[in-house]
Amino acid sequence: MKKIIIVLILVLSFSSAYSQGKYHQRQNAHYVEAAAKEFSLDKKQQAELSEIRMDMVKVYMSSNKAFKSDDITKEEKKAKNREASKAYHNKLAKLTGKSYKDMKPWLANMRKELKNVK
Repeated sequence: MKKIIIVLILVLSFSSAYSQGKYHQRQNAHYVEAAAKEFSLDKKQQAELSEIRMDMVKVYMSSNKAFKSDDITKEEKKAKNREASKAYHNKLAKLTGKSYKDMKPWLANMRKELKNVK
């Protein structure tokens, strides 16, 4: 009986992690597609954008996980997320040739749009 319960817990935890990863991949694909249209990105730039955005998402996820398990404080989480966001926006600006100020309205729109991606 113990083994069955342990196996069920493992299966549920793996399926949860897998589905969460797929959700972020769907969001990222939507984001990259929209950025390609907005900023006229070629395939190489799209692949680079996908990678740098997923790097930022991974930092967000790990900082949230660390915060929830009381490994870091709320301020540390905010600092990590802010640092990741700043690095991402700098790389995005370099990739697109646009300043953050020019991209800000598009980024705000994408934040809203990504909430609807299922």
